Amino acid sequence: MDARTKRWMSVSTAIVGGALVVTGCSGAEGNGSTASPARATPSRTSRPPLTAAQLKALAFKDSEVPQSYDSPVQDPVSESEGSTFPPVSVASCQRVFDVLDAKTKFASTDQIFNWKDNVFAGGITLASYEGAKAQEAFHRLQDSLKTCKSFTGVAWAGKYHAKVTVENAPDVGDEALNFHLISPAQIPGKNAVRDDHVVFVRVGDVTASFDDLAVGQKAEFPSDLIKKQVDRLSGAQAAHGAFDDDPASAS
Repeated sequence: MDARTKRWMSVSTAIVGGALVVTGCSGAEGNGSTASPARATPSRTSRPPLTAAQLKALAFKDSEVPQSYDSPVQDPVSESEGSTFPPVSVASCQRVFDVLDAKTKFASTDQIFNWKDNVFAGGITLASYEGAKAQEAFHRLQDSLKTCKSFTGVAWAGKYHAKVTVENAPDVGDEALNFHLISPAQIPGKNAVRDDHVVFVRVGDVTASFDDLAVGQKAEFPSDLIKKQVDRLSGAQAAHGAFDDDPASAS
């Protein structure tokens, strides 16, 4: 089976109307969220961020994802190959999309999951950052969601309208946010609704964006895969020297 195009590389191009339901944790409340405190990030050494090759090595093998036909890993879409749609109508909402596209990354990689029980694919984007840029990206996303409550934009199917609300997030990584993007599915002869589910997690100097899509039912990216991926990111950075409990031992 051929890998399907990753949908969440540019969220604003994927929807034609509906509601963006966002769930979040880690620190501040906004849009009615019930937030939990962010975990303290261990002190960093001067080690470089993970490279694209190292991120790819942390992706799942096909045999590790029995619920998927295959799980190809691919390079991210370059800006020159991306869409040329104009920004959405609200600046804070556009910042949401920019963070999900990992605009300030050092390196990134994508993995597609062609599910056996869903004609729509899911995916993971891993992105590494230099210095404190991962935290900055996460907090930019979190802060933007406080004021990104509704907006309009243009996608492949034309103009659309979306509305944003905030709910709880899973207890994973250092900080996490959880998105449900609800919009008309535009299936001829049917009044169907599509649900794009996204979990955005920061683990040290890396972010992981998990996304899934369903039509006519609630989308839910498998929680076991989220936990396994987060554990891998944490372990890889510890081995790489990204974390050091004793700042004096940093090389």
